[in-house]
Amino acid sequence: MKTRSRTFIIAAAAVICAAVAVLLMPPRKARFDRLRGSKDYNVILITMDTTRADRLGCYGFPYVETPTIDLFARRGIRFERCFSTTPLTLPAHTSIMTGTVPPFHGVRDNGGFIVPAGIETLAKVFKARGYATGAFVAAYVLDSKWGLNLGFDTYYDKFDLSRFETISLGEVQRPANEVIDQVLPWLEKNKGGKSFTWVHLYDPHTPYEPPPPYDKLYPEHPYAGEIAFTDSQIGRLWTFLEGSGLTDNLFLVLAGDHGESLGEHGEGAHGFFVYQAALHVPLIFVTPFPKLQGVVSPGVVSLVDIMPTLCEMTGAPVPPQVQGKSLVPAFFDPRRTPEEYAYSETYYPRYHYGWSELRAVQDGRYKLILAPVPELYDVVRDPGEEKNLVYIEKKTYGEMTAAADRFIARAGQNAYELDVGKVDEETRERLAALGYIGSFSDPSRLKGQKLADPKDKIGIFNDLSHAREMGLEGKADDAIRMIQGIIADDPNVGDAHFGLGNLFLRQKRFTDAIAAFKKALELKPDDSFAVMNVAGAYQSMGRFDDAEQFVLDYLKTGFQDSQLLYLLGNMNYRRKNYDKAIGYFGQCLAENPQSASAHNGLAAIYILRDDLGKAEGHLKAALAINPRLQSLRYNMAQLLEKQSLFPEAADYYLQEIQDSPKSYKALYNLSRVYRQMGREDEEFETLRKTIEANPEFPIAYFYLARIHLRRGKDFEEAIALAKKGIDLKPAPADLPLGYFILADLYNRIGDIVQSEEYAKKGEAAAAAAARAKD
Repeated sequence: MKTRSRTFIIAAAAVICAAVAVLLMPPRKARFDRLRGSKDYNVILITMDTTRADRLGCYGFPYVETPTIDLFARRGIRFERCFSTTPLTLPAHTSIMTGTVPPFHGVRDNGGFIVPAGIETLAKVFKARGYATGAFVAAYVLDSKWGLNLGFDTYYDKFDLSRFETISLGEVQRPANEVIDQVLPWLEKNKGGKSFTWVHLYDPHTPYEPPPPYDKLYPEHPYAGEIAFTDSQIGRLWTFLEGSGLTDNLFLVLAGDHGESLGEHGEGAHGFFVYQAALHVPLIFVTPFPKLQGVVSPGVVSLVDIMPTLCEMTGAPVPPQVQGKSLVPAFFDPRRTPEEYAYSETYYPRYHYGWSELRAVQDGRYKLILAPVPELYDVVRDPGEEKNLVYIEKKTYGEMTAAADRFIARAGQNAYELDVGKVDEETRERLAALGYIGSFSDPSRLKGQKLADPKDKIGIFNDLSHAREMGLEGKADDAIRMIQGIIADDPNVGDAHFGLGNLFLRQKRFTDAIAAFKKALELKPDDSFAVMNVAGAYQSMGRFDDAEQFVLDYLKTGFQDSQLLYLLGNMNYRRKNYDKAIGYFGQCLAENPQSASAHNGLAAIYILRDDLGKAEGHLKAALAINPRLQSLRYNMAQLLEKQSLFPEAADYYLQEIQDSPKSYKALYNLSRVYRQMGREDEEFETLRKTIEANPEFPIAYFYLARIHLRRGKDFEEAIALAKKGIDLKPAPADLPLGYFILADLYNRIGDIVQSEEYAKKGEAAAAAAARAKD
């Protein structure tokens, strides 16, 4: 009896000691603090666009080579079940960078939303702690104009829309090797201090066109080929980091922004549905600590968990807005993930087609999709989401619905308001002129309406997507027939009429285009893109008054949009109706005081009128609002040139050219500045680039010929250049220069007859130009 009692006492004491030990054990955060010590670590975040987790080697896919990503998994912590907040690039990255879900940060789609300026981002957090911050993005949907540049010292985007005839936002991209080419010098430059680097790689996005040798290695699976190519470029980055001795002082995160449907549920890509194929993404954290290598966490986590995790890893404070949870506990105990639902949504069907949005929540076993016909799946037993359990698992459905309602209500508290009108007017006009494929309307217009279930509309969506691709490939007639078939089946699909109008514009069938865009307007009365395209079609027909009147009549119906006032200002500016243009730009500013585009338009007019004081005031106002506005730098250069500040003017022209290499006007003006500065060699090269950008620009030929004349050589080439310029029918004020240069050239080669003939032509042209001016 005593022995049993003594044994019990010893056991009890052991339990008590163990309990005390647990109580005294430092919390998980302290365990990571111990590993980090007082050292500051650099951070690199790599986001792979459109990358399914189950198409990577480390996630069990045997038919693709991803050695670098697999290495990351072996050296780090891999989360098996991470889910995106949305299958769309800009809102998904906004969730990554802010640690919040779309109902809070308010960015619900690409191309129509701006990241709220007041929201805290990872870049802001690191910048406040003394880090150099750099971002390098591969797609226009992440261009700085959409707002994700908040907190970055360097934000490499620089997408030149001038090379596109017609675009879909997702088509404007650059390959991974070009992104890494920019990243490596930045890392080299900043390796002496603390840095946070975001690298975005877009290649797995459609169209799937892997470069050699990956096109040959994956001829039947180009999507896998794109992923393999992307992995190779991540390998370039890792090789640089290892070679530079930077991996021992680095926290690296690799994540997908969303996945890709490859035919599942009838969806060919992403954005339309919220099934796992488009939501399940890779997430891997790599640290230099041996204790944290080869860890695999099976719990459900979300992209919103990245920000608080990095904050804890680096010792940074977590902003109060953050809705995600730190995953650091799972580094030490893989099953210890946040007990929370993963939330996902797509509003793409609502904004672009007037059909219902889709929202989803999931835990470790069940997934609920909130739709007109709701869906419930046991994703453990049914990973393909084929068997809807709504009418079978009624209790689970009720519990999940109540939980989803609570989650969404809580997530939306103190949310940022949706605002689809903050894109600068110049960008929206450019997108309209390029036939931006995909109209966008204010979702508030659909409140209270019974909306169609996207499941019932996937056929129409696929047909429209296919028609869009055919249009981009130049198969306009086939695309038109397909869209007309869609309209015959469902005449209420606004994007079908809009897409049809774009195709007619490309074929210069302007009357048909106008009819199509007007029908789109009937279905989406607030669609300013359709209004701009109708006005553009009228202008292409030379019916400028009709274009202006159409916009004015539309504004009288009560739809106010600063964009349309800016459009009216630009229309009159191009027609040299400067007083009317000033009035419209002024109205634009009254409607939108933050319109950098309107300030810029006014500055352009005042530069032409030599009212440099007013021009400078408007340019400064525009710079304060949006220093990246493209033509703003062109106008700033013109102002500085008129003020004889030639080196400063040259710098601004070079900035304009860097972002828009085909801007022949900027190139020509830069050559003129070089001429004023006596930098003849640079003038010569810039004139050659001007002609490459626009072979039909006559005055550039004259000044190239003039340089040959000044150098006293290559007279035959100079004569050919001057004659080419004259054949291109230059402006009357420029024509005399061509004749006088030819007169001088023929005199140099001893052909006095020709010289006198061209001299007389020059005098006659000069007199005619003087009379026209009077």
